[in-house]
Amino acid sequence: MVVLQLVVNGVLLGGTYILLAQGLNLIFGVMGIVNIAHGAIITLAGLFTYWFVIQTHQSPLVLIPPVFIVMLVVGGILQRLLLEPLANLGRSRELLTLMVTFGLSYVLVETALNFFGSQYVSLPDLQTTWPIAGLAFNEALVVAGGLGAIISGSLYIWLRYTPSGQALLATSQNPIGAVTCGIDVRRVRGIAFALGTALAGTAGVLLILILPLSAPTADTLTILSFVIVALGGLGDYRGAVLAALLLGLVQSGVGYYLGGDVEVVVPYLLLIIFMVVRPQGIGQAAR
Repeated sequence: MVVLQLVVNGVLLGGTYILLAQGLNLIFGVMGIVNIAHGAIITLAGLFTYWFVIQTHQSPLVLIPPVFIVMLVVGGILQRLLLEPLANLGRSRELLTLMVTFGLSYVLVETALNFFGSQYVSLPDLQTTWPIAGLAFNEALVVAGGLGAIISGSLYIWLRYTPSGQALLATSQNPIGAVTCGIDVRRVRGIAFALGTALAGTAGVLLILILPLSAPTADTLTILSFVIVALGGLGDYRGAVLAALLLGLVQSGVGYYLGGDVEVVVPYLLLIIFMVVRPQGIGQAAR
C-alpha cells in the first residue's frame, strides 16, 4: 500500500511538472533558445498568487485565467521587443538570446525581491486529505497535478488539431519548410514565446499550492524545467510528459525512503544518467 501511495503522489507531482516544463519546451522547440527567465516568471507568478490570496482571501484558482491572459500579452511584447530583433543574426543569435533572457531573469528576480522579499512563502489553502480506497489524496496535489495535466493536454490538442497549432509544430520541425509552405514564421515565434510565458505563469499559480517559493528559487525552477525538457528530448512534447511523470515518481520514492536531502539531487542524477545512456531523451525511446 505504501508503494501504491508513492505512485499516486508521484503521478500527481508529475502532472504539475508537465506544465512546469512545457512552456520552456515550446519556446525551445520553435525558437531554438533556452529561456533563462523561465523560472523567474514561474516564481513571480507564484509569489503574486500568494500575495493575492493573503490580501483578498480568494481562492488562488481564480487567478489562473487572468494570469494566463496577462502573461500571454507580456510574453508577446517581450518577444517582439527583445528577441525578434535578434532572430536574423545567424550563429550569434543563440548566445545573444541567452544573454538577453539571463538579463531578463535578473530583472524579474530583483523585482520579486523588492516586492515580496527573500523569505519562503506557501499557501495554507487546499490542505484537505481525501481517503479513497485506503490511499490518501492531498487536495493541493490533486488540484495542481490535475489542472497541470488538463492544461498540458489542451495544449497537445491545440498543437495537433488546429491550423495555428499545426503551423507551430511545422515551424519547430522545419523552419525553412514552414516558410516554403507560406507560414509566417515570425508570427509563429511570437505565438510560441507568448504561449510559453503564459504556461510558465500558470505553472507558478499551481506550484505555490504544493511547494514553498521565494525569489531565489527562480534559478532552481529554470534548471528543473530544463532537466525535464532534456530528459524528454529537446522540443519533444510527448517526451517531456514522460520525463515529468518519471521525475515525479522517482522523487516521490526517493523522498520517502532516503529523505529530502537526497530527493533534491534526483533530477540532476537522472539528467547525467540519461545524457550518457540515451542523450536523445525518453521521447525518442518511446517511439
